[in-house]
Amino acid sequence: MAILLSIFILFFTAVSFGEIRLISPEELNNMLKKERNLVILDLRKSIKDYWKEHIPGAQWIHFEAFRFPNMGKPAFFIPVEIFIKKLEKLGIDRNTKVVLYDAQGSFIPFYVAWGLDYISHPEIYVLHGGFNHWKDKDLPTTKDYPKVKPKSYGTYRINEEIRADLDYVKKSLMKKNVVFLDARTPELYEGKAGFWKRLGHIKGAVNRFWKQDFEERVNKYGKRYYLLKPKEDISLFYESLGIGKGKEVVLYCGQGLMSGATYYVIKYYLGLTDKVKLYDGSWNEYSQTSLPKEP
Repeated sequence: MAILLSIFILFFTAVSFGEIRLISPEELNNMLKKERNLVILDLRKSIKDYWKEHIPGAQWIHFEAFRFPNMGKPAFFIPVEIFIKKLEKLGIDRNTKVVLYDAQGSFIPFYVAWGLDYISHPEIYVLHGGFNHWKDKDLPTTKDYPKVKPKSYGTYRINEEIRADLDYVKKSLMKKNVVFLDARTPELYEGKAGFWKRLGHIKGAVNRFWKQDFEERVNKYGKRYYLLKPKEDISLFYESLGIGKGKEVVLYCGQGLMSGATYYVIKYYLGLTDKVKLYDGSWNEYSQTSLPKEP
């Protein structure tokens, strides 16, 4: 019995949940000099930006490569088995430190980080302020492509606790201990803009545009980037909703992307609660149903 228990503990430890961490440009520059099992993913929208210059060792991949239709409904996070295969082609195994960045430090790397968190990847980093912050520090860039060898990912564990599907949303609509939080702009939340079949928001949802947790900076080359505001400046809003006081949070936006930033803020930056789920179907899926909405 003791041997079986030890095996179980070793297995559980091997596939235990990880954590998403912010990394500064200076910290990443130091990591580049020391770490061998490190993969950096450049998630900027245009490959032309990558060709012009990128962080040494970075591989370019469009964030849409991590999304796929689900039974005709667009823009869901890709099935786990496909995700794992892509990670292996990128030279990522379970012990790889993965660093994600885009141009401005927006929601995109946080969304991909959430996907890695979903498979309980141990070491996930998001470059604070993205490439434009890196440039502001005059750190090295290159035009060279890295040499990448595919790897076998190894054991992974799906963390179902951080993802909500439509069925879960339906069951939670009337629950008093669940907060629905819409990370879109006020115009989209209020139904004054958008391209969906129905406009508006999930009935009872509160609105917090993801950018409200960040402050905008401009680097010496005139390029914008975003840094998180001090914790004390943003924690009061979330605490006022009962988050961290027993309430569960279901996050959504237009297509799951913006919610990635809010997911990081609530769970890891503020550390308010582990009861945070991202509904990656978001308004993209919900708007196609007859479920209650406002206005």
